[in-house]
Amino acid sequence: MLFASLATDREPLTWSQFPEVLTLWLQTAGGVAAFGIALVLVTLYLSRESHQLFIWQMPAQLRYFRQILRLAVTASGLGYLVLLLAWLGKLTNLPGVGNYLPRASSAAPLTIGDQILMVSGGLALLVAMAPFLIDICTRIRVGRIWAIALLSWKEAVRGRVIWVFGFIALVFLFADWFVTAKAEDQVRSYVRVVYWSITPLFLITAGLLGSFSIPTDVKNNSIHTIVTKPVEKFEIVIGRFFGYAALLTIGLFVVASLSLIYVVRGVNEEAARESYKARVPYFGNDMHFFGTGDRKKGESVGREWAYRTYIKGPLRRRSEKLRQYAIWDFADIPSDLGRRDTPVRFEFTFDIFRLSKGEEGKGVFVTFTFADGDRDGGELELLIKKMAEDRTQMESAASKEYEQAVRGKVDAEQKQLFQQHQKKLAEIDTALMAKYRIYQVKGQEVTDFHTQEFEVPAEIFKILLEEKAVGLKARDANTPPMRVFLGVDMANEQQMLGVARQDFYLLAYEKPFWQNFLKGVIGLWCTHMIVLGVAVALSTYFSAVISLLCAVFLFIAGMNGDYLKEIADKKLDGGGPMESGKRLIGQTPLALKFDPSPTTTVIQTVDETFSWWIRIIMNLVPDVNRHDLHPYVANGFDIGWLDLIVLDNLLPLIGYLLPWAVLAYYLMKYREIANPS
Repeated sequence: MLFASLATDREPLTWSQFPEVLTLWLQTAGGVAAFGIALVLVTLYLSRESHQLFIWQMPAQLRYFRQILRLAVTASGLGYLVLLLAWLGKLTNLPGVGNYLPRASSAAPLTIGDQILMVSGGLALLVAMAPFLIDICTRIRVGRIWAIALLSWKEAVRGRVIWVFGFIALVFLFADWFVTAKAEDQVRSYVRVVYWSITPLFLITAGLLGSFSIPTDVKNNSIHTIVTKPVEKFEIVIGRFFGYAALLTIGLFVVASLSLIYVVRGVNEEAARESYKARVPYFGNDMHFFGTGDRKKGESVGREWAYRTYIKGPLRRRSEKLRQYAIWDFADIPSDLGRRDTPVRFEFTFDIFRLSKGEEGKGVFVTFTFADGDRDGGELELLIKKMAEDRTQMESAASKEYEQAVRGKVDAEQKQLFQQHQKKLAEIDTALMAKYRIYQVKGQEVTDFHTQEFEVPAEIFKILLEEKAVGLKARDANTPPMRVFLGVDMANEQQMLGVARQDFYLLAYEKPFWQNFLKGVIGLWCTHMIVLGVAVALSTYFSAVISLLCAVFLFIAGMNGDYLKEIADKKLDGGGPMESGKRLIGQTPLALKFDPSPTTTVIQTVDETFSWWIRIIMNLVPDVNRHDLHPYVANGFDIGWLDLIVLDNLLPLIGYLLPWAVLAYYLMKYREIANPS
């Protein structure tokens, strides 16, 4: 069960990763473009007009651009030839060719081969897109596109396709019959029901509209009426896409607005505290562990979903050599925190793995320690011990001074002296924080399935930020200004605490829920545009049914992208399909390796080829799960405009649909349909 925590198996893109992502896109899209160019050149060479190896039809004033495109084709071909020779050299164990091959996995750094592949792909993409861009700038007219889009809109309305949007009313009427949840899960359950109901309705509509539009025009011969007029063929494709996209966008906005009313009605107090908000969090940039034996992860408790790893605390009856800590590094602390007059709130949602029954009605108690970014677990315990000794001495001296001062004083004077004493204790805390750069929040109770919080005085951030600006200049520049240690308190019975990087965060502020709900719908809109764009592009060449089936296949494959990636990276238990089949027939355990033999070699070769083929297929499959933003809405976390919507949704959508648009341009341009005069 998930509570108000942002549990994501895939981290969203960051702007620092954008150059690398752009490189991968140029490699993939450029590779597809290079394959298409090679296919066209081979076809022309084998045809009767082999002496005319140019395919670019351009205006007279741009004829000189052909020579540039020829040079780009030559340079791209030479780049791919270098990669081919490097690959053959690797097969023959030629030394020194490894750097001239693309990296083997996404986790490895970019190589010279990646740069060659990027440049070659970029040149091939430039060649493929040149006629497309020239026609867009010189021959395509917005007025004609608008007319075709308006026609598409009217046809869809007359065809009563929009009636499918009315099925959402069934969800509003009967969803409560099937939704059973705890009080704090009310908003979360309603959000999931609404998002999962809207998705299939609009995906079916997008697939049908995109697949049947152009094939129906061709079948009814109505397309001849259009293209015999001064209308470009590609304007039909663009007009159809934008017409249906506008229809789906308006329909989605109306349905989403009605769904929002359904979700927010009668929200109870516990659900409002958990999810009826849009938190703007600052997560730690990195998370690591101390005392667990592995810096990157804690201990495993055998759960299949390994999103969280676990730490344990010391027992009173047994001494531990090393105390275990989960550590968050905060490299990006808002500079205004040190100037605040009010405390800063932190929230956390951890999981408890019980090794004993424990005490009835009690959770697990933990301590948070805020420290300078260069502290480690071993050094921290020594500093805490020294800090506790200093605190005891200073507070003892302050208490003695207070006791002597209040003797013989009247109530009003005693009250004033007590306030001064409390101020003195606060000054001791500030002085100790400044000396040791440590602040502790002790005895925080952790319970399952609830979001909990505590507050930290703003003075600690002022101290840490000043230290970052002054004291850390002589140390590593990558040292974070703040490091937060989480340790389980000493107890009679052992319990384990499950943590992940996004389970603990600094809460900057909160935004309204309704804004977040509508921003989450943008992710749904992106998936609908993917299906619509692919269906329209395929319908320029294939029949309506084949276009629909291909679009559905790509969408389903995109939903299972994580599984396909495991196949491509050969991380599945039991190996590839051939190895798994042999294990199944021979009832061979997964842990047992096959003995070297000709049969084993053949099986491994076939599985290697299959993994390579899946890796190629994945370049054509959309990352559908990227656009699923409902976990942010359901768990009450703000969806950022620049990072999540623009960078992680809209840019990948454009990057995926752009090659399909170029393909549709060529398929429609050279299709045997009457040409405009």
